[in-house]
Amino acid sequence: MALYSFGAGLFMFKKILVPLDGSEHSRKIVGWATGLAGALEAEVTLLSVIDPEEIEILEATTREIGEVTEDGTTKKAIRTPSDVIDDAISQAESDLQVEAEKIRSKGVVAKISVGAGSPAEVIVSEAHAREIDVIAMATRRESALARGVLGSVTDRVLHSTSTPLFTLYPGEIHDFDDTSGGPAKVIVPLDGSALSESAIQPAIEIAKASNAEIVFMEVLRLPFFGVGVAGIEYGGGDYAGDFGIDQQKKEITDYLSEFVANAKASGLAASASVRSGSPSQQIVEEASETENSIVVMGSHGSGGLKRWVVGSVADKVIRSAGRPVLVIPPKTG
Repeated sequence: MALYSFGAGLFMFKKILVPLDGSEHSRKIVGWATGLAGALEAEVTLLSVIDPEEIEILEATTREIGEVTEDGTTKKAIRTPSDVIDDAISQAESDLQVEAEKIRSKGVVAKISVGAGSPAEVIVSEAHAREIDVIAMATRRESALARGVLGSVTDRVLHSTSTPLFTLYPGEIHDFDDTSGGPAKVIVPLDGSALSESAIQPAIEIAKASNAEIVFMEVLRLPFFGVGVAGIEYGGGDYAGDFGIDQQKKEITDYLSEFVANAKASGLAASASVRSGSPSQQIVEEASETENSIVVMGSHGSGGLKRWVVGSVADKVIRSAGRPVLVIPPKTG
C-alpha cells in the first residue's frame, strides 16, 4: 500500500460556527471551539436562533401592559408577537456578546449573529451563507425513545449539511479556561476504509496547528457478545483456529505504522494504538487518557432519501467520551 499523502486535499478550517441556545449545556462547547480557533487562526461566529414556535405567541397577543404618559396618566397597550421576538433577539445579542468577549480575551476573532426560524434550518443556512468550515455544537439525547440518537437539532443539522460537525455530549466536564488552549492529543480511529481515512487530513491540520500529539488507532473486534457503551454488542469477523488474533494485530500494526511514519516525517509527535473489544468503548478509553484530547473520525452514513446519519460508532463515542468529536461526513453527490 502506498504511503498516505498528507499534503493532498488539504482542509482549511478558518471559520467556525457555534450555535448557542442560552443554556449552560450549549456553552460547554465554546471553550473547545475557542481553543481550536486559536490554534488554527480561525474566527468564531456565535449564533443564537429565536424559534417563534417556542415563544408564547397567544399569551403575547392578549397581554396588556401599562404605559405612563408625560401627563402622568396610564394608558393600556397591547404587547404583540413582534415585541416578544424583538425582546428575545435583544436578549440573545446581549448574551452572545458576553460569550464573544470571553473568546476575544484569548486572542480569537469572535462575531455574533441572531436569526429567527427553525433552529436547524437557520444553522444550516448561516453555515452556507458564511462559508463555514466547521459547525461546533453541544448535543444531548432528549429521551430514550427519541427518533434520533443525538439531540433533535443536531440530528437535523447532520441530515442537512456536509459541513464537518465538531460536537460534544457534555457531562460534568471542563470550564471555558480549561479547554480554550487547544487540544493536546488528536485521536484518529481507522478501520482500513477510505471513509475512515478521510479524517486523517483534517486531524493532521489540527495536530500541526495545535502542536498536539496524533494517535492513529484501530480496534480489533473480538468474536463474542459483550456489554458495550450502548448495551450488548457483537464483534463480528471471520476467524479461524485461534481466531487469527495475533495475525490480525500484526496486520493492523503494519497498517497504522505507515500513517505514523508519515506524520513523524512531517514533524508531528505520532504513535499507533491497537486495542481489542468494542470499537466505541476503546475509542472512549483512548480519549480519556489525556485531559484535552479530541477525536477526529469519519462516519458511515446512508444514502437515498435518508441522506446520511451519524454512524453508530461515532454516535456512541460522542455520547460517552466527554471529549469533542469532529465528525467528517461522507461526501454526498
